[in-house]
Amino acid sequence: MDKIIKIAAQNNCYGLKGRSKFKNVLKNKNCGDEIKIEFDLEKKKIINFRYEGEACIYCLASASLLSKNLNKLNLENLHKLQKQIYDFFGNNKKNQTLAIFDFKQLLKKENVSRKECIGLPINAILNTVGMDDY
Repeated sequence: MDKIIKIAAQNNCYGLKGRSKFKNVLKNKNCGDEIKIEFDLEKKKIINFRYEGEACIYCLASASLLSKNLNKLNLENLHKLQKQIYDFFGNNKKNQTLAIFDFKQLLKKENVSRKECIGLPINAILNTVGMDDY
């Protein structure tokens, strides 16, 4: 748990500035977590990503990992990451080559009840651009 807290505390992109083109608020219907995001797109790459919310440590850690690693992701890879997270908790381990290896720190069997929390920031981004599956 200490690792998760440290990840969530690395929040250089925490706090909305209101200057980005894409904005969304998404709520986890299972637990009540809420994440607010804003970002811009440049050639299908997410830039200027910011977030804030009233959410659990797993959701905030996920948002922190996203903000730290967005330079490695485009929308297609983010969609693949979303699928792999849900596949992990659904016991489908094939093709587990996560686009962001840092996410493996959140993917533990004992966190199965937190899968929606972990996926919430990713779902918020993909929902905003019309690529949501979950």
